[in-house]
Amino acid sequence: MKNFGKIKNVFNELVSEGIATKDVASLDLFKKYVKTVKENEILKTQFLVISNIENKIESDRESAIQYVKENISLFSEFDKKKIIEANENLSSFITLCDKGELLKEDMEYDNKTLHENIAALIFTKRKPETIDAIIEATNGIVDYILNNKPKEIVESNGLPISMMTSILVDKYNERYVDLTESERKILKALIESNDDEKKEINTSLVRECIGLINDKLVESDLESKDKLLRVKDKLLNDTKTIDEDFNKNITKLIELRGNLQNN
Repeated sequence: MKNFGKIKNVFNELVSEGIATKDVASLDLFKKYVKTVKENEILKTQFLVISNIENKIESDRESAIQYVKENISLFSEFDKKKIIEANENLSSFITLCDKGELLKEDMEYDNKTLHENIAALIFTKRKPETIDAIIEATNGIVDYILNNKPKEIVESNGLPISMMTSILVDKYNERYVDLTESERKILKALIESNDDEKKEINTSLVRECIGLINDKLVESDLESKDKLLRVKDKLLNDTKTIDEDFNKNITKLIELRGNLQNN
């Protein structure tokens, strides 16, 4: 398969479905997808180039054309057969989970034309008889960039959660409307932070929870103090590493903080 964008779209749908229905299989498949993309330079380059273009906003046509050319030039070092092999391997995950119909040629989805134009520029050999097709695909991508709009999320409605910020933008409002403002800020920080910054967020939450426990220890009875001290001891020995369970552990800290604040 040449169109990596279609594969990317299917996995976005799978993670959205997994969150909505609490389908562990879909979420596990998405984790496998993330791991595979991160570890394969060809897949990672395709993902980043498509994300670059999907999110690019530009008012100057010549600048947009140059932006497209620079992104597509990143594929010059890859053998085209190797790109297809990497894509086929990734798409096999979808086929094996009985979601193969989502990869059919006639399947419609947002940005389908954009993704097809990107694939055309990656795989079309430059020669006299393909110049028109190349220019047409380039203009299609440039027109998308010139007409692209920021993905605005009204603050009162919350902040998107995604593997790479864009994945759940369209799904967020219906999924996470109950988060507090503080929780949204933490989630935003997690999305936009590197590993060291994520550890700082974890440390800050741990420190805040310990402070709340200390306040409660003053007025608690003996049994409650024992429970609080055990929780405090666990927090003091917290040495979280950045792995696939990190965000889950952050969520637990947020819940603990909320319980300490409200009880």
